[in-house]
Amino acid sequence: MLRNTRWIGRTWPVLALAAVLFTPAALHAEAVEQLLIATMRSMAAAMTEIDKFGKAAGDQPLPVDSARKVVVLAKTIPGIFPPGSELEELPSKFDAPTTTWDDFERFLDAQKKLVVETSKLFAVVNGGDKEAIARQMTVTRQACAACHEKFRN
Repeated sequence: MLRNTRWIGRTWPVLALAAVLFTPAALHAEAVEQLLIATMRSMAAAMTEIDKFGKAAGDQPLPVDSARKVVVLAKTIPGIFPPGSELEELPSKFDAPTTTWDDFERFLDAQKKLVVETSKLFAVVNGGDKEAIARQMTVTRQACAACHEKFRN
């Protein structure tokens, strides 16, 4: 169990540095765009790896690293969408309406729900129960979709 928590000590300094470097003052629209794309693609790839495990026959290595990545990335989402980050200058493909910042607390609530669900996913992946993983994957996807439905035009 201790082995699975060591990453926290190594990860938080990187996340703290990223929070400083990726502040609204430091980011231009293009950098926000690239960070957004990289984050969402990384989350999607990690979710795909977890999904493959759940559907694979026989014994497979647990996708713990993928589950951990999903939790870490879910926690970084507010840093990608800070108020005043010039998202209006991004290409329209992201469709992030300015109302996101009119109700930023609702946005943060949705993100917190995602963190809760990704944390549960991490726990069930560590347990290795494929049925539990499949159930939690569904709930986690719903948490992802809820944010996309609320905060995209």
